Amino acid sequence: MRYLLLSDVHGNAVALEAVLRHAKTKRWDKVIFLGDAVGYYSQPNEVVQLIRELNPIISIIGNHEDLLIKFMAEPHHMALKEDSIVSEVIQIHAGQITPDNMVFIRELKDRVICDTWEVTHGGLRAQWEYLSTLQNAQSNAAFMQRDLCFIGHTHVPIIYASVETPKGEMWRTLPFKNTQMTYRLPPKAKIFFNPGSVGQPRDGIALASYAIFDEDLRSIDHFRVEFDIFQVQRLLREQNYPEVLGKRLVVGK
Repeated sequence: MRYLLLSDVHGNAVALEAVLRHAKTKRWDKVIFLGDAVGYYSQPNEVVQLIRELNPIISIIGNHEDLLIKFMAEPHHMALKEDSIVSEVIQIHAGQITPDNMVFIRELKDRVICDTWEVTHGGLRAQWEYLSTLQNAQSNAAFMQRDLCFIGHTHVPIIYASVETPKGEMWRTLPFKNTQMTYRLPPKAKIFFNPGSVGQPRDGIALASYAIFDEDLRSIDHFRVEFDIFQVQRLLREQNYPEVLGKRLVVGK
């Protein structure tokens, strides 16, 4: 079985469509969505609808979906704890999202544990923890229920891997910087894998990011894809979204 791994689309349907066009040239069987369909960019309904049409075998809630659910439940009472741009966009999305798409969002799972791997958005010891350092990955490894865990949240494609050696546990960090990379999972390793962000890359590479996991071969193919940043910026301007959101796409931060 080959799984298409998508994460952190953030209302950027332009990037998601580019990724899906690219993925059509690859072989995959099922989709795993790792969270954050909404937030930041101006096409939340288009993104959620595209994801729904993919019929993911697993769909995980991200922190932006969590904020949207809470805001819609208590718009006048709940104080959003995120920065002002996150708060502003969540409130815009609350006025845009359709009832059908909101049903999908409310049904997203916190964590799914399968036979040989598990899936969540942020950390395992704390739901919205960022696994952005090796130290954080090591601290979360104690909470793994499977040896392979797919995560999102940081927007950075990376692997944290641990293997047992005669001298003890050895950890390795592998960032995915190229337009295409393949990683074969070592036997008996503990691994966190983040496929990166479809809609808002943050590692200085202004390309949409996704991956395909081959369960039988125990391998991960990671890809970077160009998308029309200027179209995203135009849509932001037309709908009066914060201008900085378009600027950061150019530098991939």
